[in-house]
Amino acid sequence: IFFMSQLQSTRSTFDISSLCCTTTTLDKMSSLKQVAALLSAILFLRVAPSSATTQFVSVSGTKILDESGQELLINGINLGNWLVWEGYSMMGDLKYRTHSEFLSSLSHALGGDSRAAEFEHQWRLNYVDERAIADLSNLGFNSVRVPFNFKLFYRDGHIVDGGFEYFDRVIGYCRSHSMYVLLDMHGAPGFQNPGDHSDNVDSNADQPRDTVKFWDGNNIKLAASIWKHIASYYRNEPVVWGYDLINEPVPQSGREYELLPSYVEMGNAIREVDPNHIIVAEGSWWGSDLTKIDWMDSFTQQKTGISKSWDSKLVYQIHHYGLPSDIYGREQITQKLNIPIIIGAYGEDNENNLLAITDLAKQTLKGYFSWSFKKMSHDNCLWTIPPNNAYKQVKAFINNGGTPPTHLYLNMTNFAQVNVKNGHSS
Repeated sequence: IFFMSQLQSTRSTFDISSLCCTTTTLDKMSSLKQVAALLSAILFLRVAPSSATTQFVSVSGTKILDESGQELLINGINLGNWLVWEGYSMMGDLKYRTHSEFLSSLSHALGGDSRAAEFEHQWRLNYVDERAIADLSNLGFNSVRVPFNFKLFYRDGHIVDGGFEYFDRVIGYCRSHSMYVLLDMHGAPGFQNPGDHSDNVDSNADQPRDTVKFWDGNNIKLAASIWKHIASYYRNEPVVWGYDLINEPVPQSGREYELLPSYVEMGNAIREVDPNHIIVAEGSWWGSDLTKIDWMDSFTQQKTGISKSWDSKLVYQIHHYGLPSDIYGREQITQKLNIPIIIGAYGEDNENNLLAITDLAKQTLKGYFSWSFKKMSHDNCLWTIPPNNAYKQVKAFINNGGTPPTHLYLNMTNFAQVNVKNGHSS
């Protein structure tokens, strides 16, 4: 795994433009270390503190405050491609490919759904481990954003606890390394955007907006119920600083003003069980357009019926992939609303742009999360995981067909257990 670049942060004096590519090595663990790791995993199993004695990250006007009431700049990074696979990262191309579609391809390649599910599970156990969080903390980051799909908490028509296994692990690691967690519903019921990262299996490379059905049927209600379930579980957890309701919403044309009422519905569900945590809401059109959720705008008021702040602990979020100068002006909306603003995803192009947006965020916003900390096949991140021979053969089968390489199941499982970890010698 190659160390590629480093963002400046308030706890680090590194300059992103001064870093060069280096190679890390994987120390072989002795059996004693393996036992110690197991004990560590047991020790951080979640025991919820009492809200009566616990302080939480909060807001005051346009500021985010830490547990002691001091202003907090969120200098974070996304844990992309961990719980939500993206086709370009898993396959090294730009073809439209959702998490579910890639999982189905693995099932064909490896010899069945159970084998694909085991690869997915091992990936999730090892892609983000304590070493990864420690590395991020040592680089100066104080928060991670955790993209997840609603299906981690919904199966066969019922809300389930499946996602807590992975959430608890990363929260435990972050607690040990003085970091915060922002939970991000990256894939919502009915698909909140036409992108593959929302797991929109009805969409394609053209990204037609008529495939977005989050605002139809009972999907908002289901998302609200899942958030209520998550919030009830973590209501007293101070490591979690907020709930990012849905990632990069893109309502169907003409329905953009349904976004704000849907946020209110999900926020109200959270508040039924959790008065402690911050609610994070993103702008329309891939997170870029805050006007559709500006409750002080007269046209928004007319379209939504909402004319005042809809929560007392609220942060608005933008996403931006482009020139840093295009960000200016969006903070004026949140200044008018008297709430904080952060940028939740940016990067993906070049280090100069990455650094420029980071510096801009420090000066004019209240936090930032670059995309992403680690990827397969791409080097515009901190660490890159190169595919080994077994993975390359599976990719070739997915792309070209032929005889399924079922004999590679154990090799692929080992890849998910070993190669995806920070510090692996590849």
